[in-house]
Formats: sequence, C-alpha cells, structure tokens
Amino acid sequence: MGLAVRRKNRKIGVNSAYLNIPRPIEAGDESTIAANRLILADPRGEISEHDLLEFMENCLDPAFWRWREARKKGLKHERR
Repeated sequence: MGLAVRRKNRKIGVNSAYLNIPRPIEAGDESTIAANRLILADPRGEISEHDLLEFMENCLDPAFWRWREARKKGLKHERR
C-alpha cells in the first residue's frame, strides 16, 4: 500500500528547495527524480533518471491529466 502525505517544502539557499522523504519510505544514499508539474522519485536510486523521465512523460503525466479532467467533469455533473 502506498503513502499519501502533505509536507512543507523547505528553502535551501536562493534557488533550491527540498522535500523530506517520510520515514516509512526506504531511502538510499541518493534518489533519482523526474519532474515537471508532478514529481516521480525513486528514493533508493535504483532506477535511472532517463527511465523515470521517459515513464513520466509517456505514461504517468498524460494518464494523470486525462484522469484529472474526467474527475473534474464528473464533479461538475454531480453538482447540478
């Protein structure tokens, strides 16, 4: 089962911020991250950044936005 949390982003210097990885998630020495509007991360660093980015751009990102639009339309119909 997954984990869903909301965390405050912390500033580091002028141009960076960090996001804490919740304790129940196993983290390695490095993490691999692919990001745009969404962030996909492998906290153990076992998946290459190229593979994560390709998966995010081709599978996850398009599917998420289609799902979100359908959900928004469904909520509009329920309010009528």
